[in-house]
Amino acid sequence: MHLAPDMEVGRYHMPRQRDYNPVTHPVRRRSICAQDAERLFLSRLPPAGTGNAETEPDRAPGPAAAQQGDEEMTRREAVRRTVRCEPVWPPPYNLDFTRPMRARLAEHFGTDDVDAAVGNYILQINVGSNAGAEVNRVAAGLMRPAGPGLFLDEFGVVWDKSAGDDIGIPVNRVLTKPDPSALVMPDPDDPERWKGYEELKASAGDRYLLACFSSPLFQRAWFLRGMAELLADMAAEPEPVGAFFDRLADFTIGIVRGVAARGADGMFFYDDYAQQSGLLFSPAMFRHFLAPRLARIFREVRRAGMDVFFHCCGDCTLILEDLRSAGVQVFNPFQPEVMDVAAVAEQFRGRMAFYGGISTQKTLPFGTPEDVRREAARMRSLFRESGGYIAAPAHAIQRDVPLENVLALIESVRD
Repeated sequence: MHLAPDMEVGRYHMPRQRDYNPVTHPVRRRSICAQDAERLFLSRLPPAGTGNAETEPDRAPGPAAAQQGDEEMTRREAVRRTVRCEPVWPPPYNLDFTRPMRARLAEHFGTDDVDAAVGNYILQINVGSNAGAEVNRVAAGLMRPAGPGLFLDEFGVVWDKSAGDDIGIPVNRVLTKPDPSALVMPDPDDPERWKGYEELKASAGDRYLLACFSSPLFQRAWFLRGMAELLADMAAEPEPVGAFFDRLADFTIGIVRGVAARGADGMFFYDDYAQQSGLLFSPAMFRHFLAPRLARIFREVRRAGMDVFFHCCGDCTLILEDLRSAGVQVFNPFQPEVMDVAAVAEQFRGRMAFYGGISTQKTLPFGTPEDVRREAARMRSLFRESGGYIAAPAHAIQRDVPLENVLALIESVRD
């Protein structure tokens, strides 16, 4: 199948934020090329009823609720109640920072343990080989130097990380065609991945322990195949792409089992499906390729007695209900620039918790300390009666944010 060079297969166009209500979910406009891509994709699917996809995972029973009359609640218990959408006041918080901002805060507080100085409720341990801020990344040894600013991951992808504190940019293409059999899968039990996990776990104290794993499905696939190529494959070659995602899901389940064997309260997966203006592909494609495989991964997490956190950048309002049905209990980053956070909070009240929501694109870098306090107060007030909110910036706070704004946020979430 040959696609026109200018065919934007992955762009799923939507009206501006004010033109739709995410609670009622009216149909949104799409570009002609996106409609063509979805039509092609649907034409390549087998007849209805021939698949075995599941989207609703088996629900493991949640931990027993603590007595509401407790005089003092641990940070771990506060997060656990929040995951269950029980009222907790003040709500738990967890503020993340890039390395340059951590360095500024370390100097301000006079300690390298910024998380302790801030009082974060969650200890995140990253078990993926590549990550942005690279804090508590136990699998860092799986990234091998491959030249100035370049690193080779365990899948064979070469990353250009010369820009600094970020995940980097893939500079090679491991798969030149949608052939899942050509992919050499790494070993999820590689001891190099787990070095230091136990030591970090022992430092948790009363914090909630969250094991983080980036790129379980879609992101990993496009890292290996190329973004444009993968999106074209999803439209034109759904069968091999499905098998490709199956292999990645199997690998991710191996990671889940490794975390379960070592212990954690929850797992946090990062897989971006959207941009500021909407999804990279249609909801139908998400429901076919990703929802059933996410559900399979999340079932494994819940059966191990852990909670499911999920990060998806951009405006993914159209698939939030699907994510919840697949088993997501806590959604992040809850970006206020692209989502109507008040409407979404109301729609999912008592059914899914949220983590993030404080603007890292506008308020934190460009607002005043009072603007920051006002936004933090507004976000917390949305969930005061119902619970289900972990106060946090929508993303790690960047180096260009004024220190007084960061301190205002810390003060606000502590109140």
